[in-house]
Amino acid sequence: MKAARAAFAALLLAASAGLAIAAGFEPETIRASRIDQFLIGRSQSQFGEFEFAGGLVLTSPNRLFGGLSGIDVGPDGKSFVAISDTGYWFRGTLDREEGRLVGISDARWAPMLNAKGEPLGIKNRSDAEGLRLTTIKGREAAYVSFEQANELRLYRAKGDGEEALALARPDVIKFPRAGRKIVGNRGLEAVALPPRDGPLAGAPVLVAERSLDKDGNHRGWIVGGPLAGAFFVVRSGDYDVTDGAFLPNGDLLILERRLVVPYGVGMRLRRLPGDAIRPGALVDGPVVMEADMLSQIDNMEGLAVSTDPDGRARVTLVSDDNVSILQRTLVLEFIWQGPGVPSGTAVN
Repeated sequence: MKAARAAFAALLLAASAGLAIAAGFEPETIRASRIDQFLIGRSQSQFGEFEFAGGLVLTSPNRLFGGLSGIDVGPDGKSFVAISDTGYWFRGTLDREEGRLVGISDARWAPMLNAKGEPLGIKNRSDAEGLRLTTIKGREAAYVSFEQANELRLYRAKGDGEEALALARPDVIKFPRAGRKIVGNRGLEAVALPPRDGPLAGAPVLVAERSLDKDGNHRGWIVGGPLAGAFFVVRSGDYDVTDGAFLPNGDLLILERRLVVPYGVGMRLRRLPGDAIRPGALVDGPVVMEADMLSQIDNMEGLAVSTDPDGRARVTLVSDDNVSILQRTLVLEFIWQGPGVPSGTAVN
């Protein structure tokens, strides 16, 4: 009986995926409940270097929705693309009122494709974790890191318009030989794109979740460009790296997560000096925000840095609910106030 149900579910999934491939993105019904206080029961708005700017709890009648593990926001500061670690694109518009996040509109989803134009399929082929949008020859493109495959793939839209990304087939980006030994289920998570006019010349920067060197440091790579090579990030507090993006001042903001039994999950943001990221370097930086289950967090996995329509640097976070009724899909937003927290300070 279980086998029959599984087969039937697989047929439904294949059918829905086929429709999405033919039509690009399909509408996704999303219900959004507002989060007005980040620290539960308190009106505090300032958290380290950040001002809380609203949040959402997302739900959908679509059982495939969830597992969001990466996000990026477009140049307009409102349109976004997210990915799930089950192999789906999710895109829409972040709705704000007076600078605070209040909802999501125009939500759509589509399966990610492999090089043959087919849905990615089983988990070890579809475990997308990090996402960065870019443009190549004037068209939308996306770098996506895949954890269990431990690959960096580039999806180039073959046409104009937002629908074209759903039809893109990936190219695997050549990866340093040293990256072949990273742990499969603790592998590539964060992918960040530095400024093109900086010393890294826009080359993708990767950091693994928990594939450590012999000294217990996180392993990272600069993929291509004039300074290609491996570097390392100091690991502390039993935190794992789940995402990263460059701030307007050139620093790398990394999102970290830890599980503390029986108290639940914790998250923090750490700011690494961008000019310290070089082949062979060991990089560290201040903790600029930290939160536990007294705040509105879950399994925080995705991070985006963008400039909102008011010209402010905005950080958008998403959580991976593992497609479980025991967890939540959250979208949280913060306004970055600029550098200012001493190294090692954790603000709660």
